Amino acid sequence: MPDDRLNWLKLASMNWVGATLMAGLIKKYKHPRLAMLAAPGDIMQIQGWDNRRAQRFSAEATKSQPICSLEELDSKGIRLITFNDPEYPPLLREIPDSPLVLFAKGEPLGNCSPAIAIVGARNASQMGYELAHDFAFKLAKAGFTIVSGLALGIDTYAHRGALDAEEKTIAVLANGVDMVYPRGNSKVRERLLNSGAVISEFAPGVAPLPWYFPIRNRIISGMCIATLVIEASARSGSLITARLAGEQNREVFAVPGGSSSSPSEGTMELIKEGANLVTSPEEIIEYYSDLLPADKLSSFEKLKREELKEDEDLTEKERKIVLRLASGATIDELLQENWKSDELFSLLLQLEMRNYIVKLSGGRYQTRRQINKAN
Repeated sequence: MPDDRLNWLKLASMNWVGATLMAGLIKKYKHPRLAMLAAPGDIMQIQGWDNRRAQRFSAEATKSQPICSLEELDSKGIRLITFNDPEYPPLLREIPDSPLVLFAKGEPLGNCSPAIAIVGARNASQMGYELAHDFAFKLAKAGFTIVSGLALGIDTYAHRGALDAEEKTIAVLANGVDMVYPRGNSKVRERLLNSGAVISEFAPGVAPLPWYFPIRNRIISGMCIATLVIEASARSGSLITARLAGEQNREVFAVPGGSSSSPSEGTMELIKEGANLVTSPEEIIEYYSDLLPADKLSSFEKLKREELKEDEDLTEKERKIVLRLASGATIDELLQENWKSDELFSLLLQLEMRNYIVKLSGGRYQTRRQINKAN
């Protein structure tokens, strides 16, 4: 019997149709063969189609060539996930411009719900990287599948956080899944393929082009229940993802930064526009607690108890410093509060080594996690 994948690959090659019209077509006819045989008059009943497009589609559909060969897919170990496939992310089917097919490498997507996207700046601050890793680690532990774009920067640390939690993470690419891009993330990609997946609507061999990234972003937000933005400049591609999430009726969360911080201008703008302000993973976990697996939530609660136990080991002076830094105090302000400089910097070094604070540029510090105000 002929391989049914061929019909999907033939339909996928007709990219002049556009994602929205193609999605409407497959949602009506369910199968590519039926869509390719449909009469122009029937196709015109689908929203967005006009006579010119319907006539052209009808004339070209049955003669179209596959966007790639089955031999290439099989030889490279690439799975074809069609719109009808059980592996296709269910939330992604709901958006108006759902991709017809996805190409995938790595572990099966399985039940990747609830999934949450974590995106942000390529050139973020060290604090932004730490936050991305921490949010991803804890959200993954609580039962979320972490989705990002495998770009350098925040994406990298989001994937790493999920991987360090030994949980699933999915990278959505703006190029073929057989291509290693960016090269700087080759090791993260290798780890990801062993416990997660890379997916793309672009065929094998397709190189990344600048306009492919915003096209890709609708998949990142569309397959997720929510999008979390950590540090984004005023013109960041992450803002495109966030706004697409809003258009797709998904929740948007943003971590605030300093008002004078360039990497945080975009997140502050999102918050002004109505995005949910969050400062800790626990806030998101509580928001979606009814959707998360009970065993994962139990695992996360154990992690929280371990952190609280660590907090008990803080001395009174260490706790005081962490709480002052969390309230926005600077080192100069601490020194004006009668701290001896040698003692203060020794304590700061110890807290940094124990992962309570992170040193930023200009000798500034910021806390990495919340602690109780008293033992």
